[in-house]
Amino acid sequence: MKKLLLFALVVLFAVNANAQYHITSAYWGPDTDTSTFSCHFPTSHITTNAYTSGLRITSYYFDGKIKTFNVVDSGINGHATTKFSLREPGKYTIKHVLSLGSTSIDSITTKDELLYCTISIKCFYDSLGTGIFNDTSSKYVTTPLQVQVSLNGLVVDTVNMISGMYYKVNGSAGDIYSFKIILKPGLVVTYPTSGEIYDTVKKISDNYTTKYFGLKCIGLTSNDLAVLPSFRAGTHRFTGNIFIRSLLGCNPLPSTVSMQLSPKYNFYPEFYPKPTSIAGNLVTWDFESIYLLTSGVISADMSALYHTKYGDTLMTKYTITPISGDANPTDNIVIRIDTVKSGYDPNQISVEPGGNIASGTKLKYTIDFENTGNDTAFNISVYDTLSPYMDMNSLELVAATSVMNIAVMTQDGYNLVKFDFPNINLLDSSHHGLCDGAVIFTVNTKQGLSDGTRIDNRAGIYFDYNDVVMTNTVTNIIGFPSGIAALSAASQVQLFPNPVNDILTISTITNAYRALTITNTIGQSVITQTISTPQTNINVKALPAGIYYITLRGESGIKVQKFEKL
Repeated sequence: MKKLLLFALVVLFAVNANAQYHITSAYWGPDTDTSTFSCHFPTSHITTNAYTSGLRITSYYFDGKIKTFNVVDSGINGHATTKFSLREPGKYTIKHVLSLGSTSIDSITTKDELLYCTISIKCFYDSLGTGIFNDTSSKYVTTPLQVQVSLNGLVVDTVNMISGMYYKVNGSAGDIYSFKIILKPGLVVTYPTSGEIYDTVKKISDNYTTKYFGLKCIGLTSNDLAVLPSFRAGTHRFTGNIFIRSLLGCNPLPSTVSMQLSPKYNFYPEFYPKPTSIAGNLVTWDFESIYLLTSGVISADMSALYHTKYGDTLMTKYTITPISGDANPTDNIVIRIDTVKSGYDPNQISVEPGGNIASGTKLKYTIDFENTGNDTAFNISVYDTLSPYMDMNSLELVAATSVMNIAVMTQDGYNLVKFDFPNINLLDSSHHGLCDGAVIFTVNTKQGLSDGTRIDNRAGIYFDYNDVVMTNTVTNIIGFPSGIAALSAASQVQLFPNPVNDILTISTITNAYRALTITNTIGQSVITQTISTPQTNINVKALPAGIYYITLRGESGIKVQKFEKL
C-alpha cells in the first residue's frame, strides 16, 4: 500500500511540475531586414511563462507541415522562433503544442492574416454611407467585381474578386499601385472618396495593411435575378448549393426560389435556410429582398435515391421569380441533368463542358468542399494549380458560398489560384447544410492549342492546419475524334421559330446528338424523338401553350434549351 501511495505522489509531482509551464503568447512577424525590397519568410514567435531545459514547441501548419524546435532561455521567460516557407497570402490557423520531454502540457492556436508580398484589398457594403469598416458589424460584398490595377499611373492589369483579393507586388520600393473598381450600373464607391485605393511598394513586403472599398447601390430600379445550382448526385446522396443573385438593380426585390426534384428521388431533406414549403418534390423558399449587393445561398442535403443506378441521369429544375420585367429572364430558370455516380465524394471538382473541346473554349470549374471532421473548420483554403494552357487574363469569379479572398500567382510555369475562406466556421459533419461550401469560376483555354493537348485540373483543400485533401482530377482534350462534332457555343444548337405554333425545327452539327426529349415546366416528358440529320422537325401543335425544355443527348454530351409554345 505504501509503494502505491509513493508512486501516486511521484506522478502527482510530475504533473504539477509540468503544469507550471505554459504558453503565454504566439504571433507572426516579418523579417526585420530593411536594406532592400524583398519577400521574407514570416516568423512564428512563441513565448512561455518560464524556462526549463527540455521544453519544446511542435507547430502544425496549414499545409500539413510539422516543425519541432527547442524553447530557449530569454532571461525572463522561454522563447522560440521559427521561419516557415509560406508563399501564399491569406487567413491561416496554426497550432503550437508545448511539451516537456515526451509529455504535451499546453497548446495555443493562432489565427492571423498574412499578406506576404501582396497588397490586400477588400470590399464591404457601406449601408450607412460612412465609409468606415467595422469588423463586427460591416458585411463584406459577395458580388463578383472587376478591379483595374495601375502601376505608377499606367494600367497594368484587370483582376476579379468577390469579397477581397491579394495582389502580388512586382514593383520596386517607392512604386505606387492604384486600384479602381470597374463599376456596374447603380454601384457607387463611398470610400475612398477618390474612388481609388493607393499603396506604395515598401522595403519590407510583409508589413502591408488591408485597405477597403466601401460600396453602395443607388438609383437603379430595374432588376436581373438569376439562379445558379451546383449539385452532386450519388446513388445514395444528393447535395449541393443554389446560388441566388441579382446582377442588376438597387431596390430590394422580394423573390421566390423553387427546386423541382426529379420524381426518381425519394428524399429525406435537410435544407439551410429552412424552406417556406415542401409539397412532394417541389421545394420553395421566399426571400424578402435580393438586389445587386446582396446574394443568397441555399444548401441542400438529400438521401435515399431509389430506382437509380450508376450512370442514370436525373433532371432537376430551379426557378427564381418574379420573371416578369426581369432584364434577362433566361437565367431565371435552370434545368440541370445530373449523372448519378457510384460513390459520393464530399470534396470534388467538376468542369463544364467536359471531355473533348475546341481550343479557346470557356471552362466552368466548380470546387465543392465539406468539413467531414468532428470539429468546426475555422479557415479553409482551396488551392487550384491551373494548366499552363489556360488564358489567366480570362479568369472570372462566378460565385462562392461565403466571404472569399482570391490570390493568383505564377510558379514554375504553372498558375496557382488560391481561394481563401477566412472565418468560414464550417460546422462538423453532423450539421448537414452547414458543413459544406463551394466556389465557381470560369477560365478560357488558350487559342491555337494543338489537337490532343490534355488539360487536367485537380484542387487541394486545407481545413485549418490539417493535411491537404485532394479532389478528383477532371480532364479536357483539345480536338475531336473523327465523326464527333465540337460543341462549345450555344449557337451550334438552334431552335426556330421560337416562340412556335406548330413545327419546331432543331438545327445541330452532324452526329452531335442522337435523341431528344421535350419536357414541360414540371418535368414531365411530353415528346421523345431520335435525331438522324442535322435538321430535325418536331410537330408541337398538340402541346398546350407555355414554356418547354428540349434536352438533346449524344456523343457531344447533353444540351438543354428552352422554347415557348404559343
